[in-house]
Amino acid sequence: MRQLYVKIRKPGNSVKFKKLLSTQADVYPAWDQLVEANIPYSLGTSLDDHEWFALDQFSKSDYFIDLLSETFESVDFESLAYNEFNLIDYFFTIENNVFCFQKISKSRLVRRKMVVHIGEGFKFEDCPAMILNDIPDAIYVKANDILYFRKISSITGIFKGIDQLYREASAEETSEFLNESFITLLNNFSCDQVKKPNRKKIALAKDTLSSLEANDRAQIFSYIGQYCPNLKTDQNTFGIGSEEDLRLLLWGIEQRFYTTPVGGERRIANSVIQM
Repeated sequence: MRQLYVKIRKPGNSVKFKKLLSTQADVYPAWDQLVEANIPYSLGTSLDDHEWFALDQFSKSDYFIDLLSETFESVDFESLAYNEFNLIDYFFTIENNVFCFQKISKSRLVRRKMVVHIGEGFKFEDCPAMILNDIPDAIYVKANDILYFRKISSITGIFKGIDQLYREASAEETSEFLNESFITLLNNFSCDQVKKPNRKKIALAKDTLSSLEANDRAQIFSYIGQYCPNLKTDQNTFGIGSEEDLRLLLWGIEQRFYTTPVGGERRIANSVIQM
């Protein structure tokens, strides 16, 4: 029996879970049919259609929520009241200690006029409705303590702080990076022109560079110069005058450039999975 619940928005920091119903219906496909393949989360990895990110030992992370550690029955929850419908924050199901979550945005809470089939007849309804996706935004399997998800932006409102996994560089950090000694700014390029995708890459690049010894940094810069000679300046720095220049530099710091062994074609890896 599947238990269907919602979390509603309450003033302050209080958390309130409400019961919707118990049902035999398949709200989502079985989790092991959905998660055909999973890989550890990485900002530099793009998923194929059948793949999910996985966070192992999720109960030990800072993003774990108390709901997942509790043992409860549906009788422990109050039923959702009609006047609370517009307060729904997210929806979740529980079956055999498998939790499936879906973020419910305002666009998912609608009022529709519908003709529905009930039993052997039809009925006209004018009522509020909550639209569910074909697959959940996140799945937590208690038996293996793994959280599966596809888009981290879809679950940041459910697991507080998890957005730190794809931290975006602040304006100050972006400015500091552009003022590094190995960068020469061109065409009046500035921090204000750096958009979100590159800000994420800057946060990753700063972490990468901070972990490298001086010799390793020198090798990285030499490697970037070989693949992006147009970025090199007379001052032996990288000239950054556009978002595209910055993107190439950041890809180079993450060693995304490679040459095919057959044909010698130079390429950029848009997605990487660590072996």
